[in-house]
Amino acid sequence: MRIAVVLISAFLLLLASAACRPQEVADVAPVAVQMSLQVEPEPPAVGQSTLIITLADDSGAPLDGAELNVYANMDHEGMMPVEGSVSDSAGGVYRLPLVWTMGGGWIVTVTAQLANGGEASENFVLFVEAMSSQSIINQTPHNMDMERTPETTAESGAH
Repeated sequence: MRIAVVLISAFLLLLASAACRPQEVADVAPVAVQMSLQVEPEPPAVGQSTLIITLADDSGAPLDGAELNVYANMDHEGMMPVEGSVSDSAGGVYRLPLVWTMGGGWIVTVTAQLANGGEASENFVLFVEAMSSQSIINQTPHNMDMERTPETTAESGAH
C-alpha cells in the first residue's frame, strides 16, 4: 500500500508541475514583407489625401488581411501627429484617407499586423507642400494682362 501511495503522489506531483509550466506558443514563421507607399494627389499638399500602401511577400505575392496602423509625424517637434488605420485591401493594396495639417517634412510609419500573426513596420519620409499646385493662388488668370501698358503708365502719373 505504501508503494501505491508513493506512486500516486509522484504521479500527482508530475501532473501538477506539467500544468504550471508555461505553455509553448507555436512559432510564427517570419514573413519578409515588401511595403511601398504612394500618396494621391502627387505631390502631397496640405489638406485631404489618400495613402496607398502595398504589401507583398518576398516572392511578390500580395498580402491581404493585415491591419495597418499609420502614424505620421513632422520631422520637427511641436506639431500634432496624424494617425489612421485600415484593414480593407484588394490585391495587397490598402487605401487610407489622411489629412496633412502642415507643409514640410513628414515621417510616416506604417505598421502591419499580418494575418499570420507576424508584424512588419517601415518608415517613409516625404515632403508635403504648403499649397497644392491646384490652389487658386498658384493659378495665373488667362484673361488678365500682367504687363503695364503705356495708357496705364500715363494715367497713373501725377496730375
